[in-house]
Amino acid sequence: MGRTRVVGIAGRFRARYGASIRKKWKEVMERRYAEYQCPYCGSVTKMYRIAFGIWKCPKCNSKWAGAAYTPWTIEK
Repeated sequence: MGRTRVVGIAGRFRARYGASIRKKWKEVMERRYAEYQCPYCGSVTKMYRIAFGIWKCPKCNSKWAGAAYTPWTIEK
């Protein structure tokens, strides 16, 4: 694919769609695929999104409703 050190996960779009849109998409996707702590078993691992807002822990198989791109909503 080429050099993606700076652009990271957004490198697959290459020069398409504009820089600001790619940066916003990159931030959202990095939060989605980050490691989180399970609220039930406490393990720090990658949580899997089953559907839009439905998350699953791979260790204890617990399921819960969260935000669209993170396992829980972030208070502002």
